[in-house]
Amino acid sequence: MRFSPCHLTTCQHYQNMKLTPCIVFSVFMITACTTNKKEKVFHRKINYPSSTLIDSLTWTSSPSRYPGTNSDMHWWTWADDNNIYIVDDDGKNFGGPDYYAHVLKISGVPPNHSIETITDFQHPDYDFRHHLPNELARRYVCGIISIDSTLYVTVYDYDWNIPDKITNRDTLYSRLQQYNPWHHLDSTQAYRMGFIDSYSKHYGVASIIASHDGGHTWINTPNETTPRFLGPNFAALAFITFGPGNTDTPKALAPYVYAISNDKNWESGDHIYLTRVHRDSVLHREAWQFFNGDTSHPAWTSLEKNAKPIFTDKGHAGHPTITYNKALKRYILCVASDVYPHHENATPDERKKWDWASEMQLYESEKPWGPWYIFHNDPQWGGQDHSCYLPQIPAKWIQQDGLSGTMMYAGDYINRKAEYYGVMTQQFTLTLH
Repeated sequence: MRFSPCHLTTCQHYQNMKLTPCIVFSVFMITACTTNKKEKVFHRKINYPSSTLIDSLTWTSSPSRYPGTNSDMHWWTWADDNNIYIVDDDGKNFGGPDYYAHVLKISGVPPNHSIETITDFQHPDYDFRHHLPNELARRYVCGIISIDSTLYVTVYDYDWNIPDKITNRDTLYSRLQQYNPWHHLDSTQAYRMGFIDSYSKHYGVASIIASHDGGHTWINTPNETTPRFLGPNFAALAFITFGPGNTDTPKALAPYVYAISNDKNWESGDHIYLTRVHRDSVLHREAWQFFNGDTSHPAWTSLEKNAKPIFTDKGHAGHPTITYNKALKRYILCVASDVYPHHENATPDERKKWDWASEMQLYESEKPWGPWYIFHNDPQWGGQDHSCYLPQIPAKWIQQDGLSGTMMYAGDYINRKAEYYGVMTQQFTLTLH
């Protein structure tokens, strides 16, 4: 071990006090750790302490868009066939139909990976957008989870009931059932619909659909009369996957499946909530439980309204994801948001600032409910030319030592050239303290 002059002076001082070498070394280590520890400096107030385990994340590759993909969001799961399956919203892939949902299969590990389409949900039996309740909800898909050989996908809704933005309710309802509702709009309609769509206020989970054949066919599709499955605080579920087919859940958490969601709206929520369900009862609403304890005393309730958040960052809790890093025994929470938070009463000038710049924070914890410690902050994620969102780290893509992996994300859905509007991947390494 090499010592700086100040450390040698400190050691000599304690030797003059006739302390034992063991005590001298212990005092030295305490002094060195205290002296060298640096709290991270942020561009705004973030109420979470710095990680004492992970010092930093460093990108080791440039961002890469998989050729032919032209969609976004891309929630993931690790299936029992050892492939990653993702479900995405909007756009199209590989010249296919410009529909609102797709299931893709990713084989291999980036950069040596391949992607293929499993379904574009074209079959009338799976057409959940054409069978909306007349409640002005815009329907999408979000979290996907593989449990043994069954795939589950969450169908969720955004709430378009913003009274001062609605023009001609019946016309708008018919538009929401279309794949592309944006054609033949006058300037007033375009602004109001664009505002609601960019705000994307949470409504709830409509249903969870299931596939027993690798995503080719689906059951449990919601229609006009299907009761809402979960409310606004759990509208955008992102599941935590433990190994292929979710067969490697830690004993302390088994036999449940876990998912998180932010509240309020897609990119500018205030809180993140945690829920769980027995792995054999995903489709049964009465089996779902909601976290309502704290970091020291985890507890669960069957009453959704009594849920307590596991994370809070007002205006900056965008759609979150959690990945378990098995080697480090840490849960990695990925959160991105608009630099200018979206809110329902934004003025036209405030609205103009949306979607031009995004930020990202990464946190770690020993438990999926926290406490959380920040180790990465990017105040302008993607640089000046891009607006990125939904960061996530497929567990299969983390190397065995837990210190390197690949992040997946999308970007540029509006106000940009759409260069990142697709399946984006980027390699990274983690440096420990």
